[in-house]
Amino acid sequence: MQRRISLIPQPQQLTAADGELDLSILSAIAAAPELHPLAWLLSDSLNRGTGLRLPVVQSTPGDPGDGRVLRLALEGDRPEDFTTAAEAYRLDVTPAGVDLTAAHPAGIARGIATLRQLLPADALREAPAADPVLPLVGIVDEPRLRWRGVMLDVVRHFQPKDFVLKMIDRAWLHRLNVVHLHLTDDQGWRFEVPSRPKLTEIGSWRAETKVGHARDEESGYEPTPHGGFFSVSDLREIASYARERHIMIVPEVNLPGHARAVLAAYPELGAGQNKAVCPTFGVFEEVLEPTQAALDFALEAYTAIAEVFEGPFVHIGGDEVPMAQWESSPIARELMEREGMEDVRGVQAWFTRAFCDHLTKMGKRVIGWDEILDGGAPAEAAVQVWRTQAYVEKALEAGHEVLVSPQTHVYFDHYESDDPSEPLRIHGLTPIEKVAAWEPAPDGIDETRILGVQCQLWSEYLPNPRDVEYAAFPRLAVFAEVAWTNPDVRQADPVLDRLPVHLERLHAMGIGYRPLEGPKPWQQGGTGRYRRFDWDFTEPEAE
Repeated sequence: MQRRISLIPQPQQLTAADGELDLSILSAIAAAPELHPLAWLLSDSLNRGTGLRLPVVQSTPGDPGDGRVLRLALEGDRPEDFTTAAEAYRLDVTPAGVDLTAAHPAGIARGIATLRQLLPADALREAPAADPVLPLVGIVDEPRLRWRGVMLDVVRHFQPKDFVLKMIDRAWLHRLNVVHLHLTDDQGWRFEVPSRPKLTEIGSWRAETKVGHARDEESGYEPTPHGGFFSVSDLREIASYARERHIMIVPEVNLPGHARAVLAAYPELGAGQNKAVCPTFGVFEEVLEPTQAALDFALEAYTAIAEVFEGPFVHIGGDEVPMAQWESSPIARELMEREGMEDVRGVQAWFTRAFCDHLTKMGKRVIGWDEILDGGAPAEAAVQVWRTQAYVEKALEAGHEVLVSPQTHVYFDHYESDDPSEPLRIHGLTPIEKVAAWEPAPDGIDETRILGVQCQLWSEYLPNPRDVEYAAFPRLAVFAEVAWTNPDVRQADPVLDRLPVHLERLHAMGIGYRPLEGPKPWQQGGTGRYRRFDWDFTEPEAE
């Protein structure tokens, strides 16, 4: 019996024929030299999952090669990078072989991801377990949105380099094209800046970590130091790994707030009393003082990270910046008077403008959380909206490109259900059905003005890779469909109907996903870390 073709995301056009192609009858993967890195990635993937080893041979445009081949080819005028046209592809599996064509290498990368899903689920294992067979299909595909991302928070709980690489692979399989790394916050500084050694010597470690929810005053602390950071070499390896798969890494250095780890290392840069790296979670009052020394530090950090990751975007954070220390700071008051600022929110705008000017000179584009709108954001900055739909409209009205990431639908640190045995989450309720029904461009919003969408994996209550996987999957797979597939195609073949087959792929990859039927029994050595804690939470309103 022929396998059901069940892909996530669903391609825009898919035509199936009876029968299968046994890849073992093929002689090679034929590709132009520019595509050889992708061809070898495909060859290695086939070898790991099926035992089949197809050599990569050179082909030229219009030359089918000798014998039956899996052909990767660039055809047509090359579109600009980071456009939906750059990720469009055509995949044809016939009795004579496989043809994967695109106008840009990024399209070939997306087509390879689809081809991997067409194989039996066991072909995604790290040991040969599947027959190398593909169903006969014709696929014409192009993403709906330019930016389709997932954010990984490696600060609140440090996640090792090997896991970051795995998440890049999983983004690739789901045809996402952005992995956003949240690298700095109150609870740690996670990358090396050679000119500032105390950031990793002091700022990357905290002495203890809150057990249970931050608002649970009775749960106490785990007195084990927690920390870690990525060396420059680590970051370059992450960048190279992502580049090979045509995944854009967007690094985030979150300033001028969320600065406890910075100020533990360099207290002279702050506007208040010195404190240690924060052992608990929430929003804290410590901010950078608006001095030239603090600004020079920030620009050093942005330079260091921008030189490693060659992508066009650098995230400056800018969320949840308390104003209390600036309100009582003579230095901030002097700045406000000198610059003619109407209120203290102008101090944050001063930092944002300086960050943007510096990164623009480096050939980068700035993106920040929607709070950078307060006090005015530079026109060239993109805005990532995490609060409510009203902020999408506010950013669009101000002329900014918008990345839509509302916590109500794509924050996967929220509860998966209202079952009391779910693992501890920060708050909220985002079941998989809610993700599947989400429309990122609702009535009244011009979709062409939306940069894209992104889901978030904040790690306050995700202490290790196993916990991140459980919170992410399968919600991340459903999100990927919302980001890639046009609404009419989604409605014709609902993603939740295809999800059980997709879970077989996640299982083969060793991903510890949450089952559809409910939460797994979950324990953590009796620490109480996973004890459910509910508190009243009100969605923030736009000003």
